Amino acid sequence: MIPSPPLPPADKPPVRPRCETAVLFLVFNRPDATAQVLNRLMVAGVHRLYVAADGARPGHPTDEALCAQVRAVVMQITARWNCEVHTLFRVNNLGCSVAVSESINWFFAHETEGIIVEDDCLPAPDFIPFCTELLARYRHDTRVMHIGGNHFGPDAGSALGPKTDSYYFSQQVHTWGWATWRRAWQHYDLHLHALPTLAAHGRLRGSFSSQLESQYFLRKFWDLYHGPRPFTTWDYQWHFARAAHAGLTIMPSVNLVTNIGFGHEEATHTQDATDPHAALPTGQLHWPLRHPSRVLNDRPRDRQQFRAFLGGRLRAKLRGLLRPARPTAPAGAAPSSPVIVEPASR
Repeated sequence: MIPSPPLPPADKPPVRPRCETAVLFLVFNRPDATAQVLNRLMVAGVHRLYVAADGARPGHPTDEALCAQVRAVVMQITARWNCEVHTLFRVNNLGCSVAVSESINWFFAHETEGIIVEDDCLPAPDFIPFCTELLARYRHDTRVMHIGGNHFGPDAGSALGPKTDSYYFSQQVHTWGWATWRRAWQHYDLHLHALPTLAAHGRLRGSFSSQLESQYFLRKFWDLYHGPRPFTTWDYQWHFARAAHAGLTIMPSVNLVTNIGFGHEEATHTQDATDPHAALPTGQLHWPLRHPSRVLNDRPRDRQQFRAFLGGRLRAKLRGLLRPARPTAPAGAAPSSPVIVEPASR
């Protein structure tokens, strides 16, 4: 393992905006991506950070060193920025589904609302203040369960004008940078126990924008319900919680988070570097935010987004069939040293 470069002592705390909203940062074995995203969170003014890390996987010889380096990077950067940090560093590997869902449970055992960011999800400058304002605005509106940071339309990287709504209401869930409340997360069930009863009474069909979307997600839910254990995903269960309670989500009118993890050899679900969602550009909101006049699902936009998503999935499958096998890095390859951003002096 190559040690991270030493950091000089900080004489004065950094000058930066102050964000009082708590953030959960989910990390694992990618030091470079971890440093890049964490630096961005620090610059955004995050002062209260929860960091959860799964343990090294058996049979993966580089995991021990990489996981240790990730945790060292987290402690170095947060100390450099005088950030309050709470950690859940696991010794054993729980796997993606259990590690992530239990980390969010841990987060909401201490906080009533907050922002969740994974180590490959790089937020734009507007993401943290966007989530912070809307967490407060819809704190007691139980119709709204989720605030997303993604917009996958052709205008993802645009700059909004002052007369355009900053976001819209949806029934779709994106989790590459998002926020929610304890009141909503309490409905999460990793094992989808309520699925048979809800499906038998037809209570899930109206929770999607079209019959096609309903069929797609119901099939995913049933596959999980009857599928092998342990699960390899946690996010479809959050889709189910939203659908089971007919919840609304918030989608920004431009993209506020880009996924920098595509093509990484250790990626779980984002191996294809040519995916159209890889390194998607981020846009700019106009401040102050312009709020929709009604809390109402935009079904036409949901239908359009789902058709685009389905087309993208089909094209990705075709690329996967045509793509040659990807070479793997040597087992003894040493991890590189991440870049650590210094805070500005007073």
